[in-house]
Amino acid sequence: MLYCVRCGDPIDKNELVCDKCGLRFTVVNSQGTTVYINQTPNPVKKNTVTKKKKEKKFGYGWVIALVSVASVLIAAFAGVILLGFGVLMGFAAFYEEPSGSQQVVVSNPSSTSTNVVVEEPITYQNENTVEPEEISSVIRDQFVHLKGDGTDTVTVMVYMNGSDLESEYGYATEDLREMLNATLSDNVNVVIQTGGTKKWKTDGISNKRSQRFIVKDNRLELVDDTLDQLDITDEKTIRDFIVYCKNNYPADRNILIFWDHGGGVVYGYGVDENINDYTAALTIDEIQRAIRDSGVKFEMIGFDSCLMGGLETACVLCDVSDYLVVSEDFESGSGWEYQNWLSLLGYNSSTPMTDVGKVIVDDFIRESLSVQNDGVLALIDLRYTRLLYTAWTEFAYANENDLLTYDYTMSMQKSDRAPESMFLRDGDKDIWDWLMPSYTMETYCHAVDIMALASTMNTDESNALKSIMKKSVLYCSSTSGDAYMTGLSVTLPYGDSEFYDELCDIFKKCGFDTKYITFLGKFSDTVDATSYDWDSSDFSGWDSNDSYTDDYDWDNFDWDSYFDYYYGSDGYFDSDDRNYDDDCYDCYDDYDYDSYDGYYDDYDYDSWYDFGDDYYDSWYESYDSFDYSTDDSYDW
Repeated sequence: MLYCVRCGDPIDKNELVCDKCGLRFTVVNSQGTTVYINQTPNPVKKNTVTKKKKEKKFGYGWVIALVSVASVLIAAFAGVILLGFGVLMGFAAFYEEPSGSQQVVVSNPSSTSTNVVVEEPITYQNENTVEPEEISSVIRDQFVHLKGDGTDTVTVMVYMNGSDLESEYGYATEDLREMLNATLSDNVNVVIQTGGTKKWKTDGISNKRSQRFIVKDNRLELVDDTLDQLDITDEKTIRDFIVYCKNNYPADRNILIFWDHGGGVVYGYGVDENINDYTAALTIDEIQRAIRDSGVKFEMIGFDSCLMGGLETACVLCDVSDYLVVSEDFESGSGWEYQNWLSLLGYNSSTPMTDVGKVIVDDFIRESLSVQNDGVLALIDLRYTRLLYTAWTEFAYANENDLLTYDYTMSMQKSDRAPESMFLRDGDKDIWDWLMPSYTMETYCHAVDIMALASTMNTDESNALKSIMKKSVLYCSSTSGDAYMTGLSVTLPYGDSEFYDELCDIFKKCGFDTKYITFLGKFSDTVDATSYDWDSSDFSGWDSNDSYTDDYDWDNFDWDSYFDYYYGSDGYFDSDDRNYDDDCYDCYDDYDYDSYDGYYDDYDYDSWYDFGDDYYDSWYESYDSFDYSTDDSYDW
């Protein structure tokens, strides 16, 4: 007998809707078991708006008055209404709980109506499980191996930085409701650390200090009220949260979710309303160090935030997690939908992450469509990251002239999850740039989709890059507006020396090699690159004619380069030197990049990643047993 994941009512196998509560379902097969999973987001969104229609809640009438008197009257009238509504909602929602309170209640909305989604998502799924021997021999084993039969224990760590997304719009509260509506089991713990916002719209969560909660019996239970007002953008804060979860909720499967704003691989994750530095964020090097120092290997790390879907993010996390769930574009304010994938784990805690990730991606796109917002989300297999980075750099170096001739940066419209600090960094904006909700963001994050870029050329390097992208991206779905995004982007800082200065410092701290960082410096010096016309190109994302084909001959791949990068005496990966000396990360601010034509002779090539001895040994055991004589045509 099958049961509804929300109300527990028995479900007939031929039904697609619960007779009792009206929840809609689709069928997901997990290890031979048919499981009903709700695929329509629970309609609890009270403040849902689209990024194309969202306006700030304070009036702009004094500015619009410069244009017309009529605009002044309209803006002032709307501002009064919104301000009055905000004040009333603030009094109704704000509540500082007594110190002895141990539980927080978020009511379950009574409405069960659903939004009608007309547009069909564009999806890609990697179903090729047969690997060429050349690849299988260099791909590490997974960190997490499932016990099966629902016996695995799971800890989901939610690092919830409320920021203005909560204080102004209540988006964190909406996602908390979804978590509380999930049907969990004793094998699944959802642990939440709060902070970073001036006002919570959920009764019982403090805005005076950070707190830790677990989801229990559809309620938030306060389990740690000993914290101060922590800086959510401090790497120590996220590291201590992970260690707390490791010590108090040990599990076979660990999942980490970053919830808040995202500014991309350079500007990083998170905006804390309680600190004065508007540019402060958790940069990817800080995230890398925090997770590495926590000692936890994750099965999945996800960013419920904008723009973190870069190859660089994958690079800094590939030694600490099996999977990554990220978005290349801006997310809608609503972000992920949490009820369904948590319920799937609650039903069967041994459900493979590939199935869980698919539900996360599908629900995100359905929710984006329901609020008329473009979106893209992808499940990435991080075991391929080193090979992907090699393929990308070989492609980039071989096509340097083309990449510098055209500006391939893609246009992305900001949403509610675009941090305001991204605007404040550029002093050239006029007032209309601040007012227009459709302002494009290509000049901020300088992101280019990797598959799209590879599709502009037909070379051995581009074919290798496309092939490994298809292996790295396990599942990707998007709206039609983001169809040209296929899962991972790469950062090319065209004509932006200030942005490059920040990139240089962060990438070096992550362990990226000097040759690549110097290569990116050439893009910052370009001032006359022609904008590439993506609208007129033949590329249409995973719907492109050749997107699903993969006939690349891996005998042609530059394996010498790959092994030199990671295992050679002068390569990027030096297993004997794991000394992270801050002095070696000073940015080359004064270096003349135009005159540079080789490696730094005295550069200390640190590892990208800090491998433990046990893991390092296990990864390379495959090389000892690999038969290099099976292909006489290739010079190993």
